[in-house]
Amino acid sequence: MSTTTKVEYRIKPVTRFVVTRYFENEDGAAGVEERGEYDNEAVAFEVATALCKAEHQILGYLPADDRIQYPSRLECPSKAA
Repeated sequence: MSTTTKVEYRIKPVTRFVVTRYFENEDGAAGVEERGEYDNEAVAFEVATALCKAEHQILGYLPADDRIQYPSRLECPSKAA
């Protein structure tokens, strides 16, 4: 068995994309619920869009109804002016 001659701990930044659902009720109650965590922004966007579309259909709101807010893509910092 060999003897350890060096040990090093490092910290690495990790980026995750969390899909959340914000809601408000008629009685004034509001909240945020987490719907999933993803390693990839594109996957998180697709999941959030699909969840929003499904809830939109269940609620029966018209397509342009402002009570449903679809997700928007994140702006990549390297592309920001």
